[in-house]
Amino acid sequence: MNKFKKIICLFSIVFISLKALAQYGAMPPFTISIEPVTTANIQGIHSFAFAQSGDKWLFIGGRTNGLHGINSNDGFPSEFKNDNVIVVDTGSWTYYSASLNQLPWNIADPMRSTNMQYIQDGSYLYMAGGFGYDSIADMYVTFSTLTAVHIDNMINAVMNAQPISSTIRQIIDTNLTVCGGELGKIGNDFYLCFGHNFRGTYADPPIPIFTQVYADKITKFNLNDNGTAMSLSNISYLVDTNNFHRRDLNVGPIIKPNGSMALEAYGGVFKKDRNLPFLEPITISAGGTTSVNFSYQQVMSHYTCANIPVYDSVTGNMYSTFLGGISLNDYNPSTGLVAMDTLVPFIKDVTTMTTYANGVVEEKVLPVQLPGLLGSNAKFILNKNIPHYSNEVIRIRDLPNTRILVGYMFGGIRANQGNFGASAANDTIYRIFITPSNIAIGIDELSDIQNSVLYPNPSVHSSTLFFSLKNPGKVHVALTDITGKEFLVIADNEFSKGNQSVQINTTGLSAGIYFCSIESAGGKKVLKLVVR
Repeated sequence: MNKFKKIICLFSIVFISLKALAQYGAMPPFTISIEPVTTANIQGIHSFAFAQSGDKWLFIGGRTNGLHGINSNDGFPSEFKNDNVIVVDTGSWTYYSASLNQLPWNIADPMRSTNMQYIQDGSYLYMAGGFGYDSIADMYVTFSTLTAVHIDNMINAVMNAQPISSTIRQIIDTNLTVCGGELGKIGNDFYLCFGHNFRGTYADPPIPIFTQVYADKITKFNLNDNGTAMSLSNISYLVDTNNFHRRDLNVGPIIKPNGSMALEAYGGVFKKDRNLPFLEPITISAGGTTSVNFSYQQVMSHYTCANIPVYDSVTGNMYSTFLGGISLNDYNPSTGLVAMDTLVPFIKDVTTMTTYANGVVEEKVLPVQLPGLLGSNAKFILNKNIPHYSNEVIRIRDLPNTRILVGYMFGGIRANQGNFGASAANDTIYRIFITPSNIAIGIDELSDIQNSVLYPNPSVHSSTLFFSLKNPGKVHVALTDITGKEFLVIADNEFSKGNQSVQINTTGLSAGIYFCSIESAGGKKVLKLVVR
């Protein structure tokens, strides 16, 4: 709910530690650049629900102010709820709106709420739960409402100043009494992930005037919708009262190394014993299996922010890039150090978390920053004209080898300093470009050699080559220079079927770019190796 950021107090002791950035890994196989759209004029909002159809964007709910206050009477002022359904025509950057006040209170109030869980599925935008003012009960609640909006009909109604009521259907289901979580889908199954049930006015102690119950679970269900009636069926619960005790986090689509679709949860707040974010990522796979990665702790961007998912179908590596947000750590580009700040500040860093096919995870702060303390509760909006999977993960191997518009970042909170400063809803749209780089060459996806990756890369003293063989046999591994001339044989022997690893000593090599060639009777792969 508008981040629910915990302000400890102005006199708190801030624990800060400095770490060298180099430990956080190699650059992803792409660079990112960011440009503002200067011709758009749109109201700033955050924590909204979103859908798109062609070149039209649809926004419902959320807030028009910045970070919520911490006093008992200013947590979520009613005058800053988003009272409008907003449509943006990106062809002309024209802004349209329709007031929710034309609807009965019981229909409009859930649609005015903040931090709903939502998903676009086919022709409909589904919005579940959310926190806001219930006009009938005369109090702030977490709603139990599921709202279905016909996307194209709503867009047309708003743009043509027609009534919107016929585009909306709602049901009540207490399984959906959640805000600050995320709603995802794998196959035919929906997953309502994490979040909490918050009732009352948001305030800090010593006078709490609210109740808060964490969901501590993932609710898996099927949604039956024939265009007239809706219902939930096959409901089951994945419960973990410790690791699922999260809200206000990123849950995004991923592709696993075997090509299957899944969801990944990153960060979230708060730990049961202290006001710090969770650091262990969680994978949610088809069928409802979950896995908490206790071997890795997330470094940056622990609250909801814009997230760009990219997958490399050749290496099996998944890249999740986070645009700013709120983070336990903050990067200083002038020193190359990451500082831990337990007040969890707003940041402007752009960070990629790489999950390699062999399970290794690492992060890299990219050499680009947002133009301000942005990103918290913002949305990455995919350019659907580029190659992508059905779950909106970008197919890096199918992108042209040039700078390309992959989408936009819009909304969220703009802060004027990391902690305790003023903030506002961001009203600037940013274009997000990707330029592929560092891509393995000599690609043959049907090769006997699969899931090849060099780690770490860049290399200082040594790197490990990971790969797998579909069939046993002799494998020749060698380093070549940029002309293709082989100068160092790493291995030339028989390997068994399955996963392999080969050490490469780079201590005696001059800084520069080399290529690692892996060749068997069934194929060949070439990976770029950077030595520093």
